Amino acid sequence: MRLRLLLSLSLAPVLSIFAQQPIAAIPGDEPTIALYSRLAEHAGRLIPMLAQMKTEVWVAKGASETYVQQTTSVTVQLEAVQQDMRSLQQHPDALQEGMKALFRVQAFHRSLDSVLSGLRRYQNPALADLIVSVAGEDTPDLQQLENHLVEIAAQKDKEYTVVEREAQRCRGMIIREPVPAPRPIRKIP
Repeated sequence: MRLRLLLSLSLAPVLSIFAQQPIAAIPGDEPTIALYSRLAEHAGRLIPMLAQMKTEVWVAKGASETYVQQTTSVTVQLEAVQQDMRSLQQHPDALQEGMKALFRVQAFHRSLDSVLSGLRRYQNPALADLIVSVAGEDTPDLQQLENHLVEIAAQKDKEYTVVEREAQRCRGMIIREPVPAPRPIRKIP
């Protein structure tokens, strides 16, 4: 009980510091919410373009069945990116979810390259070029997303450092506190 009281009293100043300091790029940050909105809209623009790919026709022309699976995977990834970005609009400070969304976008771009080579070869090189052009439009927003996530991570790291330092101070105080003498044990006759 005494330990809890000591910890709550010693952590109160630290917690009040967090309450007083504004945190940059955290909930309610309109530019960040707008960023997630733009990335969701961007994904939405690509989905109809990907729907124009006719991989069954490619296979009939001698393409590998792998293109069918890759095209399905790319479309599913893009729809998930769109959903992730919409979800992040509600929680713009969610570091873990933000990182997952960023990695998903990056995986989408890597997977898209393979599918576009099939599109160029077996269907329509102009459509492939259009998709490349539109897909590249999100590059500045992705860089901004990376910067935002780095800022959140740095802020959380600062918070952790302050809390850890305060916890160490409390442990030191507890260690220096005199240990009460044990009560004598009464023997029952």
